[in-house]
Amino acid sequence: MKTIIIGVDQGNRYIKSREGIYSCGFIVSRSEPLGMDEVIEFQGKYYCIGGSRKKYRQDKTIDDTYFILTLPAIAKRLEKEMLNEADIILGIGLPLSHFNLKKKYIDYFTRGKVEFKYNNKKYLINIKEVMCFPQALSGYMLFYNKYKGIDFINLFDFGQVTLDAVKIHNGKPLLDTAISLNYGMLRLIKTIQENIRKELGIEISEEQIETNLQGRRGIFFKDEIEEIIKRTTVDFVNEMLGELRESQFELQATMNLFMGGGSSIIQNTLDLNKHNGRIGYYEVMENAQLANALGYEILVKEALKRR
Repeated sequence: MKTIIIGVDQGNRYIKSREGIYSCGFIVSRSEPLGMDEVIEFQGKYYCIGGSRKKYRQDKTIDDTYFILTLPAIAKRLEKEMLNEADIILGIGLPLSHFNLKKKYIDYFTRGKVEFKYNNKKYLINIKEVMCFPQALSGYMLFYNKYKGIDFINLFDFGQVTLDAVKIHNGKPLLDTAISLNYGMLRLIKTIQENIRKELGIEISEEQIETNLQGRRGIFFKDEIEEIIKRTTVDFVNEMLGELRESQFELQATMNLFMGGGSSIIQNTLDLNKHNGRIGYYEVMENAQLANALGYEILVKEALKRR
């Protein structure tokens, strides 16, 4: 069988790979669902991919959820390659703060031969090897040549649950500076929900707020809701910058490089220039949401070359 290298970023809100992004949620059925376009059939059950995210879990190996959520990414790659069977070398990642789980994650995803169907098409794969890399740094490697000439960089990966941060000096990560702060998208959304509830007595869903933060205004949103979302987001970003400074990240005379699914929201908020000089130069990495997944593939290929 042909060997395929695929990087998959198993986030807390979205699964990301070269072939695209989809929600890390599903509905389980024992009978074939009708009219659904993202369906995995695995071990006698049907999984309709999409909808609300699964609850946050630091350890994603406690059940088959995240393995099942990885199968569509593999199927989409095989479909692109016009294959329905292949050996798979899978690249995955963990935040530096959770990297002690590396072996557990490798064991979890190393499944050997697996049969499943995606959208009623049968696939046979052999997950023969799994490699695990640090998140954020993997995305940085994608653009290493672009940034290697910059002496000092603060690298920030703004995800669903955490903000992972590490300093980079002359192209090399200073691993002892790596931290993980509870300043991800979920905290922002929960804070917005709470403020809307307190001030207006209205319950707004996570999905509605996330859509608004991405620049698509809800048709039936009152101006007061819009104002609370904007104000809360500015306050959140300023509080986050304060925490980074408390954690010894110098932000005003260093390049600040953002990546991750929420990085565009950070950039849009900082562009309002309401940060009171807490941060100097900042930039959002190109392909910020897919960077880790693409970086895993590069690192797998480099590891194979060194053998």
